[in-house]
Amino acid sequence: MTRNPLEIVAECISEFGGAKESIMQILTKINEELSYIPAEAVDAVAEATGVSPGQVYSVVSFYSFFSTSPRGKNIVRVCSTISCAMAGQGDVLSALVEEFGIAPFETTEDSFLTIETTSCIGLCDQAPAMLVNGTPYGNLTPEKACEIVRGLKRTEV
Repeated sequence: MTRNPLEIVAECISEFGGAKESIMQILTKINEELSYIPAEAVDAVAEATGVSPGQVYSVVSFYSFFSTSPRGKNIVRVCSTISCAMAGQGDVLSALVEEFGIAPFETTEDSFLTIETTSCIGLCDQAPAMLVNGTPYGNLTPEKACEIVRGLKRTEV
């Protein structure tokens, strides 16, 4: 069951306070709970912290782990830095796209999975690498990456 974004914002204000220095914590919590940050949450965060909606949106749009559109229950982020690209990131990404039938930044019809590319995740020594729901995986092959993602449990989405 999806929670109301405004309730989440209110809880965050109670927990973190309403100072503009709390914006990142508030946005992180909203993003974690909903898998994205809807426009109504941006407006509520702006009002609660005394900044403009544009300022809040600039934070949301700057950080690649935040999203303004719904994503799947499981998020696969494939590193797209030069180290990963030289080590076969393109083949890994192509295999995931083919296996799950969605392009980068798309979500499966059943909202089970979103595939994204992202900048450095700090695993250049284990390239190519990816994060699956925040868990890092390195030294990937196309087969290994698909096996990891196939292993995600399908529960009621």
